[in-house]
Amino acid sequence: MNHFAKIGVTTILLLGMIFLAPVDSQAADGFTLKISVESTPGSATQYMLASFRDALEAEFKDQIKVDYYDSGTLGDEIVHMQQVRTGQLDVVPIGSDAVQLDPKWAVFDMMFLFSSREVAGELLDGDIGRKLDASFQKNAGLKVLGFGEIGFRQITNNVRPIVVPADLKGLKLRTPGSKTRILSFKSFGAIPISMNIGELYLAMQQGVIDGQENPLGNIRAHSWYEVQKYISLSNHVYTPVTLSMNLNRWKSLSSEVQQRILKAAKVAVAASRKYGAENDAKLVAEIKELAKGKTEFNAINVKEFQVAAKPVWQEIAKIAGEDFTKEVLTALGQ
Repeated sequence: MNHFAKIGVTTILLLGMIFLAPVDSQAADGFTLKISVESTPGSATQYMLASFRDALEAEFKDQIKVDYYDSGTLGDEIVHMQQVRTGQLDVVPIGSDAVQLDPKWAVFDMMFLFSSREVAGELLDGDIGRKLDASFQKNAGLKVLGFGEIGFRQITNNVRPIVVPADLKGLKLRTPGSKTRILSFKSFGAIPISMNIGELYLAMQQGVIDGQENPLGNIRAHSWYEVQKYISLSNHVYTPVTLSMNLNRWKSLSSEVQQRILKAAKVAVAASRKYGAENDAKLVAEIKELAKGKTEFNAINVKEFQVAAKPVWQEIAKIAGEDFTKEVLTALGQ
């Protein structure tokens, strides 16, 4: 055999060894994760996903490549939910629209259910959170990595301050598409309207709708205070961020990689909640300064709203599951 023939045989043998050799499981399992969110920098969901990205990179270092997208580059939240379920995306943060994938999330549309974010976080980190995870896997094909927070939601509009339930009568308010949120606002006499979050600014500016309901972080991030006269600090609903991963992708990972991803998610959860608490403390003053006196803040009559909300809880329980709702209420001491 001549010299060149020997080189050829050696090359073939080496290539065969490369293709037949076992692939490093950790690199194969977790080397690339594609993650995305519709919201812009500064919004609660974007902040949580960015925190997750940073935690992943700190945990895995050069063993992982995170393909990260935000600002609706890959579509709105509905598109994101479709893409993560089909495996086009690996991880997305889901807000209010999680209820469209699993009816148990309807409990988060029970107005005035949580007295504080600490109470909500304790519930989500315990048995109720684990049951939600199991249900999401079964009903949506998604693994819950952790619950961050969008936070407590506030009502803005261009007609009048909202102080008592009757003040909502006749107002055209953009709400998430969940029928339970729609049901709650209809019970107060409002006219809920489903609309993409990116269309809200122009719709409120042109009077197509009167207002919307979202946390202060979103109100600030999307500059809605520029086109809204009244911000009523209602804290009517606490919305978690459900950090969700495609279940098949999750199951393809080794146990070690799964645990490291959960570790990164735990860091992101803590960052998300801290961000929400700090934002609420400063955003009112910040928005007031930016609005330059054109937007008025007011408090609501919490007791009147609580009384008015209770009958709707019973209707929501039928959707979320009466047994599950009872477990939630018991865990909250109600």
